[in-house]
Amino acid sequence: MENNSIFSLFKNLKKTTTNQEAFDVISLTEMPHKLGVSCEGFPKFFVSTNNSISSTQNIVREMLSIEYNLQCFIAEDGEIKQKECFSVITLRALDVALQAYFIEIFIMMLQKIPKEPSKRELSIEVENLITIFSALSKPPRQKLQGLWAELLIIERSLHPETLINAWHNSPAAKYDFTLGRDKIEAKSTSAEERIHHFSLDQLNPSPNSRLLIASVIVRESGQGSGGLSVRNLYDRICERVTPINARLQLYTVMAETIGNDWAKLDNTFFDYTEASDTLAFFDANDVPHIDKGTIPQFVSEVKFTSNLSHLIDIQNAVSSFDRTNSPLYKSLF
Repeated sequence: MENNSIFSLFKNLKKTTTNQEAFDVISLTEMPHKLGVSCEGFPKFFVSTNNSISSTQNIVREMLSIEYNLQCFIAEDGEIKQKECFSVITLRALDVALQAYFIEIFIMMLQKIPKEPSKRELSIEVENLITIFSALSKPPRQKLQGLWAELLIIERSLHPETLINAWHNSPAAKYDFTLGRDKIEAKSTSAEERIHHFSLDQLNPSPNSRLLIASVIVRESGQGSGGLSVRNLYDRICERVTPINARLQLYTVMAETIGNDWAKLDNTFFDYTEASDTLAFFDANDVPHIDKGTIPQFVSEVKFTSNLSHLIDIQNAVSSFDRTNSPLYKSLF
């Protein structure tokens, strides 16, 4: 059953009028678990776990609650079933888009674990779920344009799964993609020239590292004029990437980056054609920069802008940059 179909069925469930009545639920394909709705309209997953002994504790967060060993009456297709024992995961939010994300993400998590997981196995996925939704309640850590540019690089790559595995776990990371000694830093601009901001450390990598600067011109556009949102890029990537861990990694980084601006994931669009046409990769050694050794003692947090418009893309035949021995760089083209 596709996620869109599941969400449509969820929206048709009947809310209970009191907490004592049976919860209206639907079954999840090839799983013993149920998706239901609370009396407030919150989505609730009823997860069947095995009988293994566990010391897992109930959890209550700002948007999520997790209750283990809960006795519940459930009703499916109008038929009320006897009281059953479930672990119940609830998203306490009424926003339709947030509910859709919750249902999609948690179904992916359920697909990773045994059909009847232990409470310990379930609790590990619950912690990952908490990480994602806690991030969605915090201020954004990066502009949406930067996140969109990083996703574009993944979407346009030859092997997107390699780039996903190399993608930073935190927007505060020094480089956006790291795989061993090889790194990629993504820079975007809405200006006519490739003028980008750098920190001193970004263009002074360790001696044995190799660094590419991905430069792209990103401009907002309308949805109907070739514009794609972050969500659109995510969907495109998922069409080519099947491992659930890779898809969850995408969601995790997106949540950590965009925070409580999550509504923009669906309704802010950027010109995909122009961005694709202007996406270029430059050897960091060619980028104008300040040598770290020239900085006076006790001077820190040095930042500057560099114009990359005159540089040669490493995809150009005249470029001498060797990417043949790098799984990261070979995945790009």
